Amino acid sequence: MRKLEIFFDYNCPFCYTEVSLIDDFKGNNVEIEWKTWRMPVNANPPEKPTGYMEEAKQYLKELAKRKAVTIKPPSEKRNTRLAHIGAKFAKDNGCFEAYHKRIFQAIWNKDENIEDRDVLSQIAEEVGLSKEIFKNALVDPNYVQQVEEDIQEAEDKKIWTIPSYIGNNGEIQVHHFKDLPSLEKIGELI
Repeated sequence: MRKLEIFFDYNCPFCYTEVSLIDDFKGNNVEIEWKTWRMPVNANPPEKPTGYMEEAKQYLKELAKRKAVTIKPPSEKRNTRLAHIGAKFAKDNGCFEAYHKRIFQAIWNKDENIEDRDVLSQIAEEVGLSKEIFKNALVDPNYVQQVEEDIQEAEDKKIWTIPSYIGNNGEIQVHHFKDLPSLEKIGELI
């Protein structure tokens, strides 16, 4: 089986638009592993050009329309650590895809507070997980360690921006929204 690793964060709207990759590569003998990312302390990504934010917002609107994804920016940027820990638990329990998509919707469609354990537990229940077991998993050292290992791996590999894609045939780090790869380019990585 071929493998594609995607370093991401739930706060990244361009990562949200890439969720469709799960469906695009399904049945093509491709395993997609979504890995937690946080900006490394020592990161030195290229500076964004003047006017980048306005251009990015416009591009995001066009991209969302093209990918049939609704994006309503959240009222505030929230810490996604618990959501990532929950994703590790969901993966171990066969609910990763549904959980992953629902967390992105919580942020980018519903402005839900994913820092709140009760909100996350409700989402977990919606996708078929036990609320109580999920709540306990949010403090389980095993899942916390998996998230920390992803973050350390990103730092070791100098993954300074997201989404970033790593396959058997190379990697793509998206430093500018114009660098978002086509499905074909991603396919060439794996």
